[in-house]
Amino acid sequence: MTLFIFIIKGKPNQSGTLETNIEYQINLDYSSKANSIIIKFYLYSQNVVCLVSQTNLDQVLFTDLTDSKSESFSYDYQSYLANSAYQLVEIEFQTIIYIRCLESHQNSEKSSYELYISETPFIDTCNNDCNGYNYPEIQNSVCLSMYCNCLDLNFGLYCQFQSSKIYSNIYYKLTIESYKWIYLKYELSTTNIEFQCINEVQDVFYSFVFQKTPQKIIPTIENSQKLKSITNIQEQLINNQTNNNADVIYIGLYNNQSKTIDLQFKIVTYNDDNNESMFERNKIIIIITACVIATLLLFAIGISALRTRKQKQIRKQVQEDIRRNLNNDQQQTNRVFNPAIYKGFQIRFIKDHFKAHYYDKFILVYPGLSQFQECAVCLEQMNKANNKLQRICSVTPCFHIFHYICLQEWLLRQKNCPFCRTEYTRKKIIQDFPWLDIGNLQIKNTDSNYLSRMKNQIESVNESRIELNNHQQIQQTHQLEEIKD
Repeated sequence: MTLFIFIIKGKPNQSGTLETNIEYQINLDYSSKANSIIIKFYLYSQNVVCLVSQTNLDQVLFTDLTDSKSESFSYDYQSYLANSAYQLVEIEFQTIIYIRCLESHQNSEKSSYELYISETPFIDTCNNDCNGYNYPEIQNSVCLSMYCNCLDLNFGLYCQFQSSKIYSNIYYKLTIESYKWIYLKYELSTTNIEFQCINEVQDVFYSFVFQKTPQKIIPTIENSQKLKSITNIQEQLINNQTNNNADVIYIGLYNNQSKTIDLQFKIVTYNDDNNESMFERNKIIIIITACVIATLLLFAIGISALRTRKQKQIRKQVQEDIRRNLNNDQQQTNRVFNPAIYKGFQIRFIKDHFKAHYYDKFILVYPGLSQFQECAVCLEQMNKANNKLQRICSVTPCFHIFHYICLQEWLLRQKNCPFCRTEYTRKKIIQDFPWLDIGNLQIKNTDSNYLSRMKNQIESVNESRIELNNHQQIQQTHQLEEIKD
C-alpha cells in the first residue's frame, strides 16, 4: 500500500518537451491543497537555463541573468553554473505560469520538464524542502531559519549537489565525465596544502569554496585555475580564510575535455616548523602553562563550593529552556548566547562527532535499541514524530538516543549524557568516535558483543536493558580509572 501511494505521489502532474527561446504557457487546475509548484528540467545542453514566471517572459534576455534572484521570474542559476544535467525551480502556486529556456549559444537544443503540484508550504529560500533534485524523496537535510542546512555530504543552495569525503595523503581514483564537475569535501587541519596527480592531466581545472549556510557560492569555471601535477593552494586558502571561519572546504574538479578522464588525486599536508623552533616554542609554552595552572589551582579552591550549587541551578534551567525552545523552532535558532549557561562543547565539535540519523533507518540497523522511543530531553516521540525535524536523532557514546537538535542544545551547555549523566571529554569522544557502524563508518571500539546483540534484535527488551545497564557501568568504571590515573 505504501509503495502504491509513493508511485502516485512521485508521478508528475504534467510533463513535456521545450524548445529554446520559445515561451510556453501552462494552465493548471486550482486545488485547496496546492501550495507550490516544483518544476524539474532535464537539459541536453550545458548552455541552457530555464525560467519560470507568473508573467510574460518574451522580453527577458540571457544577459539579464545574474547570481542575484530576479523579482519577476525564478531560475536555478547555481545549477547552470555547475553544468548540471538538471535544474529545479519552485514557485508559489498559480493557475497560469510561463516557461522559457534561454541558450547562450544558438544551437536550438531541446529540453524536457516534469511539473509537480506540492502540498508543502512554499518557502522561497528552501527549494523542494532542501531535498536537492529529488522529488518526492527525502534526504537528511532540513530548512531552518529560512535557509537549507545540508547534512551528510550534500551542499548547494537547496542541497542539490553531492560530494565525496576525502582525507590527507591518500590517493583517490576519480572518474570525471566530459564537461562535468565532481565535488570533494575536505576538513582543514593546516593551510599548507598541495594537490598532487600521478597521471598527466590536460584541461582539468580546480576550484574550492568554504562551507557555509546558506551555500551561495559553489566551485565554478569563472573562479577556477588549471590543475597541475603539483599545485600548492596555501596562498589561496590564507587569502580566502580571512573572510571565512569554516574549517571545511568543497573542492570542485572540472573536466574541460570532450572525453571522460581517470584521475589519481591526492591532498598532501605539510608542517612548516622545524624541530629546533618547535623545542623553543614548547619550552615557552610549558613555562607559561605552569604559571597559569598554579594561578588556576589557587582560584579553583576558592570557588569549588559555589560551582557545585550553580551547576544544579543551571541543569534545571537547561531542561526548562530546551522544552520551551522545542515548541518554537525560530526561538531555538535565534538563541542568545549566555556564557553562564553554554559551558559544553563547541557547535562544530558536536556536529562532527554526534552525527544525525533518521530514527526509522537507525532502528532498522540496531533493532535492539527500539526501547528508546521518546527523547529524554524534551519527552517528545522520535518513532512517531509529527514533523520531519523530530524524526532526526543522534546517539551518544553510551548508546542513548535523543532528538538531534535536543542533544546539540544539551551538549552546548554541559558535557554529559542527558539520560545517564555519563561525563564526556573531548579526548574520550575523539578516541571512541565513531561508536556506531551506520553507513560507511566503521567502529573503532572493540565492545562488539553489546552492539551485535543490539543489531540482531534480542528476544526480550528486558535483556536489552540489562545489557545496556552493564555497558554503562563498565563505561563509568573506565572513566573513574582514567580520573584516578
